[in-house]
Amino acid sequence: MTNTKAIPVLVLTGFLGSGKTTFLNELLKRPEMQRTAVLMNEIGAVGIDHNLVVGASDDILLLEGGCLCCQPRGSIADGVSRLLAIEPTPKRIIIETSGAANPYPILELLSQHPAVPRNLQFPRVITVVDSLMGLDVVEKYPEPRFQLSAAEIIVITKTDISDHSNRRALESTISEINSTAVVIDGTVNNVPDKYTEISQHLSSVSSYVLPRANPKNSSAHGSTEFEAVGIEFEGVLDTSMVQEWIDKVLEEYGSNLLRIKGILFLNGYEKPMVLQCVRDIVHPIEELEDIGQAIAKNTIIGIGWNMHPALIREALDNLAVQAKPRAA
Repeated sequence: MTNTKAIPVLVLTGFLGSGKTTFLNELLKRPEMQRTAVLMNEIGAVGIDHNLVVGASDDILLLEGGCLCCQPRGSIADGVSRLLAIEPTPKRIIIETSGAANPYPILELLSQHPAVPRNLQFPRVITVVDSLMGLDVVEKYPEPRFQLSAAEIIVITKTDISDHSNRRALESTISEINSTAVVIDGTVNNVPDKYTEISQHLSSVSSYVLPRANPKNSSAHGSTEFEAVGIEFEGVLDTSMVQEWIDKVLEEYGSNLLRIKGILFLNGYEKPMVLQCVRDIVHPIEELEDIGQAIAKNTIIGIGWNMHPALIREALDNLAVQAKPRAA
């Protein structure tokens, strides 16, 4: 079961020059960001604005507002473990990745950390994309496409200095790669009001629920490398059936099915349960935290890479047909 005191983990990613460090700097200045621990995965640089650094002890930097920055000497997992050992315990951990990083291996690594799910929440991804050059880098390099496909929140930067038509084209490309993410204007001048919006989305169920009128989700022909397909269905499932379904899907599609995430009603549990898979790593099911709204149906999303959307849909349908009516 989910520990209600588990620490949120946010993976902040974005291609080189996207403005993710500037965005992070602005977030760290917010009073509600106190006791945030920041793990820097950039190579050869602190990455944080030096004006925010007010002291240092070994490889742990103290930032304005009581935030901490860790430059890991070993792996990301080691850095997270050191931050968890700090007193008082951080309220949240943000991991800023290298600009050239594919976030999926990082999510796999974090998902296997021994503190998950007892002390850490399942990691969520925020991807920053530059409205000036983002379209070009997405077309030229695979890494930004992986970064966008993994995101639950996408922050578009530099919108105040970019051409409106260029931004529309970027938003269209984003929608083709990831139709389920929340997209936010992250212009620096707007950032002080953005953390509240981001935190609301991260604490809500919105990232699991697909737009109802999105033709891409039922498309018969994929137009990009990445496809996000989701379904809703009624009924209740046996936990053993879900596990067998996961094993079969992962065996059949392997690393082409990048993510599975959903909210399911399972026999033996009163509340909806959260399912999270990153490639072949299956996170233990967790009870859905109170989100202040009723959940009526099962919802599940599959994100595929170089996979026909019809195959993803078929896999999800194979789970839905196993649901049985709920007891009256």
